[in-house]
Amino acid sequence: MNSLAQRLHIGLGLSMVLLLGLIGWLIYDQNQRLVDDFVVSRLEHDGEGLLAALQFDAEGKASLIKDSISTIYHQPLSGHYFLLVTEKDEVLRSRSLWDAELSRVKLAPGEQRIDHIIGPSEQSLLLWAAGYRKGNQNVTIMVAEDLSMLQMRLMKNALLLLALTVIFLFIILYIQRRIVRGSFAPLRQLGHEIEQLERGDIDQLTEAVPLEVKPLVVEVNRLLMVMACRLERSRNALGNLAHALKGPLNLLTQLADHNETPATIKQELHQHTTALQQQIEHELIRARLAGSGSAGQRFNPAEELPALITVLQRIYHDKHIEFDIQAPQQNLNNIDRHDLLELLGNLLDNATKWAKAQVRCSIEQTDAIYIIVEDDGSGVSEEELASLTQRGHRIDESLPGHGLGLAIVKEIVELYHGTLQFDRSPELEGLRVQVKLNLPQFNGHI
Repeated sequence: MNSLAQRLHIGLGLSMVLLLGLIGWLIYDQNQRLVDDFVVSRLEHDGEGLLAALQFDAEGKASLIKDSISTIYHQPLSGHYFLLVTEKDEVLRSRSLWDAELSRVKLAPGEQRIDHIIGPSEQSLLLWAAGYRKGNQNVTIMVAEDLSMLQMRLMKNALLLLALTVIFLFIILYIQRRIVRGSFAPLRQLGHEIEQLERGDIDQLTEAVPLEVKPLVVEVNRLLMVMACRLERSRNALGNLAHALKGPLNLLTQLADHNETPATIKQELHQHTTALQQQIEHELIRARLAGSGSAGQRFNPAEELPALITVLQRIYHDKHIEFDIQAPQQNLNNIDRHDLLELLGNLLDNATKWAKAQVRCSIEQTDAIYIIVEDDGSGVSEEELASLTQRGHRIDESLPGHGLGLAIVKEIVELYHGTLQFDRSPELEGLRVQVKLNLPQFNGHI
């Protein structure tokens, strides 16, 4: 179970059940003890009355004074019983015992015993017994009372207490659930903000969170800021490098145009400097294009693809390429804008470079992002297609053909645990590149 809220609900619920159960048992046990103490005090009082009514004749024979015993002890099976046992094994018993018998014990003077026994008609009796000395004889007095009615009343009270406990338990659990949900409200808000961060709607998390999670939020915001700064420095470094290389390249171009430079060297210098200048211009435009937006911003095809196509049209201004784009109008979630811009930039750049008149690109997002880029160029043979697929693992951007930029494409595809496939376009007959990017799933609901 990974839900903290469910753990709290179950843990607090079990704690409340155990606590209320313990309290209920203690209340029942104390009530039982209270009843026993009350009945014992009454039995002790009756036992002292029997001791006062006990007399011995000249021969030491025991008897009870008439009319000194409560009438309850004369009613058969009344639930109130007594038994007197003398030192000479004489037994005086209440008429209420009828033909039944109580367990006889002999106790020394000053000794007492309290016990629960089964009496006549399976009655549950509380027995009080004590030892005395009277008339030069030791006497044991046993008095018992039926607790069935009291125990039934205690059981009814216990059931009522159980019902009230269950009601209170549900009320407490409901209140506890509301408290837990209220306590997790800041975390649910944090989950929504993380979803917004994934979509690129915000660039950092709010730090108005509970103290327990604030250090984590602060650290995440710090990492976001560090990543944004590093990304910005990388873009600036790319632009600066390209600008720094333009000066030496201009000198090389001037050297190639110098009259004293041999014709063969001029041709070779022109060829290489032109290629380098095109690549530098290409990287400068890409750096300017990627410079807008923050780290973590989502890729919106409706906004990004027209600008990317404009860049490609400026680079390949000598061609008149028709772009057929099929893509959703909303943001592509769970993927970084700059990653997808880099991937599409390289794929469309390759397609535009080798296309004759048409480039087609389709983007679809379901459980993953599916991208297909194809052109109407001359394409490649089956043997070259196989080698192109193999070279995708360690392609060199300096190589001509469709390999330009595919190393970056491969790295981005691997970053998202996706797949990269090359084949021939069935309609345009040029190269077709199919990309699948697996997306991380996030559930921010608490």
